[in-house]
Formats: sequence, structure tokens, C-alpha cells
Amino acid sequence: FSKVVCGFEKQQEGSLRFKGEDMMGLSIKERADRIGYVMQNPNQMISKTLIFDEIALGLRCRGYDEDKVKERVESTLKICGLWPFRKWPISALSFGQKKRVTIASILALEPDTIILDEPTAGQDYRHYTDIMEFLEELNRRGITVVMITHDMHLMLEYARRALVVNDGRLIADSSCADVLTDRELIEKASLKETS
Repeated sequence: FSKVVCGFEKQQEGSLRFKGEDMMGLSIKERADRIGYVMQNPNQMISKTLIFDEIALGLRCRGYDEDKVKERVESTLKICGLWPFRKWPISALSFGQKKRVTIASILALEPDTIILDEPTAGQDYRHYTDIMEFLEELNRRGITVVMITHDMHLMLEYARRALVVNDGRLIADSSCADVLTDRELIEKASLKETS
């Protein structure tokens, strides 16, 4: 679903609308102006040596002047809690900090929505909590946060709405509690039951 939304794959049928606008004719770049996508593994997204340059990359590719790049990157570094590390090489960061850098690189582009694939994968409890509190703050600032996850505890604790996809089809759109108390749905979607 996220690959279709972002334009990485073509939709096979139906329509795709974002804020009422048909997205069918939009390029990947035009979609990325509205919707940011953060991969599960930050190492698959990172291409620069320094944190500042990684976050600035998308802005520079879009032709922003360096004053605007600096302003946006510095603002994003502060929002993401990366300001103290702004001059560090990415290789000196933990996995969780790299994850924040990839999120920051998308946030600098000011999308309306951000899609995160397994945002807490590979995190210990402290980093898991830090990332989720950070995402909650982004949501309070008006950014729609969509998480792709198999972590039912994460979903129950942080999500207000659950969409369940199975075999390329939406099979549920409900509250998290409703999803996880529907035994037939749990079995059909191969979800893990929680205690």
C-alpha cells in the first residue's frame, strides 16, 4: 500500500486520493512533496557522511538556496532532538539515532503525512519509547503519522485507528481494540494475539 501511495509501484485498480486530489497522475517527486516515507532500516536511506548533509539532501535536490537549507535543517535538527549531534558523522550514531536522521531528512521537506515502516524495529525499550514520543509530538504539530507495524502492543499503545491489510486488500478499518478482539480477523490476517 505504501509503495503505491508513494508512487514506487503503480496501482492496479481503484482510485487513490490525497486531500481530495486524484494522485494517479502525480510523479514520485510530486507525491513526496506531500507524503514522506521512512524505510524500516535507516541504513537503506542514508547516503551522506554527515548528519547535516543527509538532512539537507532533499532540499538541495529541490534547488533550495543554502540559506533556506540551513534554516530548515537547523529547525528540523532541533525538533528531532539531533541538534547536539549536528556536526557528527552518521557512522558515530546508534541505530535509533540513525532512524531519527532518516525521519528528519523527510521532515525537512515539510510533508503533510509521514509513513514509517516498523518505526521501532531493532530498538530497546528506551529508544522505542523515545521514537514513539517523538512521533506523537510530530502528530501534535499537525503531521499525520502512518505506521506500518506487526507490533500489536505498539499499535494498542500509540495508534487511534487500525487498518488491516491482507493479500493486498483492506479487511478492517477500526479501532485497535476492536481489531485485536475480533478472533476471525486475527486469524484471517495472521495477527498475533496480545494478552
